Amino acid sequence: MLIIDTETTGLTGTPTDRVLEIGICELEEGKINPLYSEMIRYPDIARFDSEYENPNGSKGIWIYRNSDMRLEDTLNAEKDLETVVREVRELVSGKEVTAYNVSFDFDKFLDKEPWSLGDIVTRNIDIMELATDRVYEMADSDSIEDKGLQERLLRERAESKHPKKWVRSQDAYSVLCPDDPMGLGRQSHRALDDAIMEAWILKSLLQ
Repeated sequence: MLIIDTETTGLTGTPTDRVLEIGICELEEGKINPLYSEMIRYPDIARFDSEYENPNGSKGIWIYRNSDMRLEDTLNAEKDLETVVREVRELVSGKEVTAYNVSFDFDKFLDKEPWSLGDIVTRNIDIMELATDRVYEMADSDSIEDKGLQERLLRERAESKHPKKWVRSQDAYSVLCPDDPMGLGRQSHRALDDAIMEAWILKSLLQ
């Protein structure tokens, strides 16, 4: 199974937002193998960034100001959108794929043009749905090792205005992989790192 993660300009989806980076890894017979990691070159990203308005009214693409990704990285990326789309489609065609929050990565981006992955892959699970059920099951039974994290998760669920409070991927990893097998603290939290983290979450759930 392939796990895909994207870094995007925002949360609205195509065509308002763009995929800036994509990472793909494989979970096969219990082994996690990195397969693909590319940033995408957009020559007009400076103008796009200057005109971008976030839901809170602030200007500029959020990820450039809240991660180690910079606008210059996009401008200097080796491959353009057409090339990355072609390579990704070739890699995933005919495979079973998933993500942590399928409704975001796929429904808002990867199932839409120019990616159109929904036409060539199968998707049967959403890691986020499985992880949320398992994490809250553990929290309700007082089974999470980190009691501070357990308390926060239960409090956030109780305070949430949404019918189902989804568990963030990093929290799910902390609960389900308490030994930190990927060395999360040493990772840069970019697309491939996140895909690998999500693969560890899925591996734990399947075990």
